[in-house]
Amino acid sequence: MSRSHWRWALVAPFLLAACQENDASGPLEIPELEYSPGTPWHTPGRIPPPGPLGRVLITNSKDDTLSLLDLDTLGTAAWGELARIPVGLNPVELEGPHHSAASPDGAFYYVGISNYVEGGSGEGPHGSHGTGTADGYSLKMDALTHRLVGSVRVDRNPGDLILGQDGRTLYQTHFDVLRISEVFQRGGSEQEMNARLAILDTQTMSRQAMVAVCPAPHAVRLAPDGRRLYIACYSDEVAIVDLVAPDHPVTRVKVSSNAGSAIAPRHEPYALTVSPTTGGVWVSSLRSRSVQYLDPVTLTMDPDRTVFLGGPPLFGAFTADGNTLYIPYQREDALAIVDPATGRVLREIPLAPSGCLNAHQVELLPDGTHGLVVCEGDHEGPGTLHVVDLKEEKVVKTVEVGIFPDSVTLLRGRP
Repeated sequence: MSRSHWRWALVAPFLLAACQENDASGPLEIPELEYSPGTPWHTPGRIPPPGPLGRVLITNSKDDTLSLLDLDTLGTAAWGELARIPVGLNPVELEGPHHSAASPDGAFYYVGISNYVEGGSGEGPHGSHGTGTADGYSLKMDALTHRLVGSVRVDRNPGDLILGQDGRTLYQTHFDVLRISEVFQRGGSEQEMNARLAILDTQTMSRQAMVAVCPAPHAVRLAPDGRRLYIACYSDEVAIVDLVAPDHPVTRVKVSSNAGSAIAPRHEPYALTVSPTTGGVWVSSLRSRSVQYLDPVTLTMDPDRTVFLGGPPLFGAFTADGNTLYIPYQREDALAIVDPATGRVLREIPLAPSGCLNAHQVELLPDGTHGLVVCEGDHEGPGTLHVVDLKEEKVVKTVEVGIFPDSVTLLRGRP
């Protein structure tokens, strides 16, 4: 007997009794059954095209959405979310959209689907950050309609992603902490703990190469000339990937003389910020609460320019002239203003009084007047976006977004 037949066998006696009890008003009308699953994702209403200044895109990793804000209306009293867009491949599972990147022409944006969500999600094979057991995906989204136009399966636990300068290549890391544990438990080598960098063709959304780089790589940033990648590795290292040489050879540099290993890191590099003028690399390490400097010419660390902060530092941003580095950090939740020439903290902008909890990333507007700081929140309720006036050095606007936001990206406007 089919599933639909045995269901009818169970409910028929109750329907018959109901009809007999309802003789005065006639037989009970049974609504027509609907078997189609319908549209899996809620479709947002028509979103007007972006204005000349473009938009802000925020990935909300714990509710599978993207927050969209219009830069042309920034500064108005009612400025806030223009729309909140569902994203992912499975509408019944939390898939953890993690970080995004926008194409240079503003036509598309790309989102990593991590398939790990803090606290677990549904019945899928997910786990906490870096311990998911399901492969992830990179999604290509139309920036005008916000609909999926392509996807490619990558390794498990996708971390950060960045586009090449021409927008034709996407680089995706994999923060696979679970791999470290698995290899250690079976007595394997640290080399076997290395996760891979996915090099993807954005036109076809297919893999060009998969390059083993280091244990649990997360942040990935391009050198200003586009010839190499820098990657923050959980194993107290920075991996440098040569994008020009065949097979993309990898050089690894320990972040300090007292660096640990993948099994017992002392620093835990997680985020990176690269100077647009000198190419200097600033490595944000969570455990040591420091930002360490990698010289791009000698590929050595300069301990004299190490920045020590009152909490774990995350993703920073440089002014266009390279003279000022802004680094958000947690615990105290503030934005440190750093002189990159010396590594000295000049001043700090407090974010906590404006509602920031767990500052994650700062992005500067192209005109250099304001910074946008995204804060994770408590991972249960809404996170926040804070607009910081960089001249006045104060927060001038706070906006609630989705749950556990973890990146802020600028979408280029259309003329």
